[in-house]
Amino acid sequence: MAITFSSIFGLVVGAIGILMFVVPAFMAVKRNEKGPAPRKFSYGILGLLVINWLLFLTSSYDLLPMNIAELIFIPVWLVLCVAGVFVAAYEFKNNKGFAIPVAGLTTISFLFSVLASGISIM
Repeated sequence: MAITFSSIFGLVVGAIGILMFVVPAFMAVKRNEKGPAPRKFSYGILGLLVINWLLFLTSSYDLLPMNIAELIFIPVWLVLCVAGVFVAAYEFKNNKGFAIPVAGLTTISFLFSVLASGISIM
């Protein structure tokens, strides 16, 4: 059994994916009081991250011409990652149950964009 970069990458992404749903669940059970609701901007960034992943997973970027898709694919991922970091940092002060899934999705998106950027350079 060979340990490759892709298997390590898969384990890291899987661990982040599991933890971003398990940790807020334990936090909700531990503390019953409701904190302040996340801002609309935070919901918007989370929605954009999810839509970006849905577009990628359904191969919607393949419908664009190749030169346009190459120009927007990596920058869109990176801009959403930066916005996700700011939202996660801001919401961590107010609502940790919302901030942890946003931080997890942002981390997975950043790792994927670095991987896609590295593959595109090859």
